[in-house]
Amino acid sequence: MKNVSLAEKMNLPWVESPFFNDLLQKKELTPEQHEMVTHYNREGFLLLRQQVSHELIDRTLQQIQNEYPAKVGEQPSRHQDLWKKYSTVREIASVPQIFDVLRLLYEREPIPFQTLNFKFGTQQRAHSDTIHFSSTPARFMCGVWVALEATNANNGPLFYYPRSQRQEEFNYFDIGIEAEENYAEYPHYEDFMEEFMEAKGYQRQEIHMEKGDVLIWSSNLVHGGMPIKGGNVTRWSQVTHYYFEGCMYYSPRFSDMFANNLNLRHVINIATGKVVQHSENGKPIETINTGSFRYAVSHNFTLPVLLKEVFKKVIGKKPF
Repeated sequence: MKNVSLAEKMNLPWVESPFFNDLLQKKELTPEQHEMVTHYNREGFLLLRQQVSHELIDRTLQQIQNEYPAKVGEQPSRHQDLWKKYSTVREIASVPQIFDVLRLLYEREPIPFQTLNFKFGTQQRAHSDTIHFSSTPARFMCGVWVALEATNANNGPLFYYPRSQRQEEFNYFDIGIEAEENYAEYPHYEDFMEEFMEAKGYQRQEIHMEKGDVLIWSSNLVHGGMPIKGGNVTRWSQVTHYYFEGCMYYSPRFSDMFANNLNLRHVINIATGKVVQHSENGKPIETINTGSFRYAVSHNFTLPVLLKEVFKKVIGKKPF
């Protein structure tokens, strides 16, 4: 049997591994690639200049502009999964050069699974995407933000906390909140994240980008949107969230982490239009949808155990 080093045994993206430097020495990378992966490992994000053509951006804005209100604060403030309606949104989510960088960082095939399009800045409080999206193995998820116009101090640019991705992934259970199906408890999570960043001494930074620039961030990097200071100014942008092949994909905010009942996501690969099979390191996993929660069934999770847990969750009683 081939000897496998401790670094190679870690079931994490190599750019998130505590053995990153050891793994890096074994890679044959160009100087540019070396700089990219090192920065991503250290800071938790990567800024790529002029990766999306202005022609594609202009076509996208022409298609989606009528979906939004005229003024800041009016609803809807954002649209999720416009890729289902507009081909240009799907094109931005599937830009080949972005895929190439994601393959370099994660060494697995990227799976774009959700798009969010904005006309105005979100002014969103500090959060990590891992509260919404996670995977098993952990951290095989990232966000990609595309500037559809320039951002500046007035139109609500992104902010982030460099190196915050190195902290543990916090979920509701960690901070004493029960799983929920709405956002009633979410402000308590935001309070916690802001207090945690301050207590740990992280320094918030905002980033200004040009039309066509791309920001890739680690799933656990804490980020948000700065206040809009310039009145009714736009900040057209698209966020695409990506998983990576060979994982189980779930929503921590909707999951009962104490009971290890995971709310598995129905994942469609935006680039191919195909449903993604949940898997454990490449081995397919069967799933049963029970409504509020979805339970994974694998080779070590027997059907009687599954049914007992489903009965307890749905009926609230033990069947026997």
